[in-house]
Amino acid sequence: MLFAFFAAMAETEREAIREATLEGLDAGARKGKHGGRPVVITDDTLHTVLRRKTAGERVEDIRKDLIIPTGRRKGENPSLASIYRCQY
Repeated sequence: MLFAFFAAMAETEREAIREATLEGLDAGARKGKHGGRPVVITDDTLHTVLRRKTAGERVEDIRKDLIIPTGRRKGENPSLASIYRCQY
């Protein structure tokens, strides 16, 4: 009986935390804040990579000309893995 009581209390607490989290995310979205990592490959970068790849250029050569527009690595080149992922 005691175990069932504690289980019900834990479930209630979990639901309260979930609701508070969702309210916080909604409030942030209304202020224009969005979570997650900054975009490394923008739409323009994607089109550039796909165009140059179909023209026969190597991914290593394409990477040297690309620049990350935002985030902690702003101004650096994206990784090869990021470029390979955008090909699909």
